Amino acid sequence: MKRKIVLLTAAMTMGLALTACGGSGDSEGGSGSGQESGGGYTFTSGSTVIEMNADASAVVEELGDADEYFESESCAFEGLDKVYTYPGFTLNTYPVDDKDYVLSVVFRDDTVSTEEGISIGSTKDEVTEAYGEPASESATELVYEKGDSEMTIGLDGDSVSTLEISAVTE
Repeated sequence: MKRKIVLLTAAMTMGLALTACGGSGDSEGGSGSGQESGGGYTFTSGSTVIEMNADASAVVEELGDADEYFESESCAFEGLDKVYTYPGFTLNTYPVDDKDYVLSVVFRDDTVSTEEGISIGSTKDEVTEAYGEPASESATELVYEKGDSEMTIGLDGDSVSTLEISAVTE
């Protein structure tokens, strides 16, 4: 059975990204996600395609210097969880065997969007038109699953308030 490791990014306060984790449970050149690559959701920033569970060092090198960087001891793995903040999104990583892997991409504002054009501020109807019916749904959240990834869309009424693409790890 797969277990999902979720790394939640808390409020960005005075340049410090705080993280917590628990068990189971567009930049300038344009960006997108929702592409089928390796069987899961991806996110594209400029020409950099970010796949969940991919080698994070190659992604970080392609993206260039982050606006902010934060690391903390992982509570789910041995090593450090790392958080890289770029314009419009945050990239979270997790460690396994002295190597970092992409855990999630969290949209921070409406300057980034999925390949299907979904961003913070989109409507619930636009989301379901782009992605169909979610794997699970509540009044405040839509969850879509594809391959080894998940896309969680937070709702404030009928409007997208948060969007995160995350890895499902085993």
